[in-house]
Amino acid sequence: MRRNLGKYRKYEIEELIKLFDEGYSIYKICKKLNRSQKSIRNNLIRLGKIEGEITPKKNHPKNLIDKKNNFSSLLCIILIYICLIFIMVVNPKLNPIDIVIDYLKMIINLF
Repeated sequence: MRRNLGKYRKYEIEELIKLFDEGYSIYKICKKLNRSQKSIRNNLIRLGKIEGEITPKKNHPKNLIDKKNNFSSLLCIILIYICLIFIMVVNPKLNPIDIVIDYLKMIINLF
């Protein structure tokens, strides 16, 4: 089952406070609300129910990718493919498919 993401809804905050006041552990609360322990702990700190320091969010690698770098990588790969295609057209003996077919013909002729 997927975890809930994003901001807590009003009913989730009410449920969180109720469960914490009833003496449930953070682990049991996270199972009931389908949230991470870190999320439960941070919200209890925000609500003033426990002492501690709020843990910062992780920076996901997908958010850190430079789009210009990504475009230049794609452009470089396309240029390499174009060069390989040109080489295979000029000299078909360098075409890997032709090489495999010639090799298979040679093996078949041996039998």
